Amino acid sequence: MSSSDDSSQAVLALGSNLQPRAQWLDLALDLLGEKGIQVLASTPRWNTAPIGAIPQPDYLNQLVLARGTLRGLGWLKLAQAAEVRAGRRRGVSKGPRTLDVDIILIEGESLTSPGLTVPHPGLLQRPYLLRGAAQLVPDWVHPTEGLSIAELARRDLTGSWAIGSSTPSGSS
Repeated sequence: MSSSDDSSQAVLALGSNLQPRAQWLDLALDLLGEKGIQVLASTPRWNTAPIGAIPQPDYLNQLVLARGTLRGLGWLKLAQAAEVRAGRRRGVSKGPRTLDVDIILIEGESLTSPGLTVPHPGLLQRPYLLRGAAQLVPDWVHPTEGLSIAELARRDLTGSWAIGSSTPSGSS
C-alpha cells in the first residue's frame, strides 16, 4: 500500500466532450477534494478522438493520481457520484458526456466485477491512458502483463505518443 495508514492510491481518467469541457474536469477535481481525496499528481490535458460510431465532439482528457481511504468498488462509487454531480445521464453507450471518470489502476489491486474491471481494459489500447499512467505511476506493475507501466509504455507507444516525445497527437 501507499503508506502505513488505511489509504490507497488510484489512477483516475477524467474526460469530457460537452462544453465547457475544461470546467467539467475542474469540477471533477473539486469534487475529489470535497470527498477527502487527495490529488497527488496529474497529467497535462489532451484532446482525443471519441471511440465508437456515434458522431460527437473530441474529448478533453486528463489522468490523476489520487489517494483516499477507498478500496475497489469504493473508487467506482466516487467516480459515479462525480459524474452524476456533473449532470451526466447514462443512456447511449459511448455517447457524449459532460463528465466521464474511469478507474484505470488501483495500487496493488486487480478486480473484475459487473461494474468495474481494474486494470481498466482500455489501458493497453488507448495511448493517452498508457502514456498518462506511465507519467504518474511508472513503477507500478500491471498485474496480468507482469511489466511495469513504464515498460509497457516503452513497448507499446509509438509516434507522437511515445515516451520522450514532447507533444502527443491531439493535445492542446
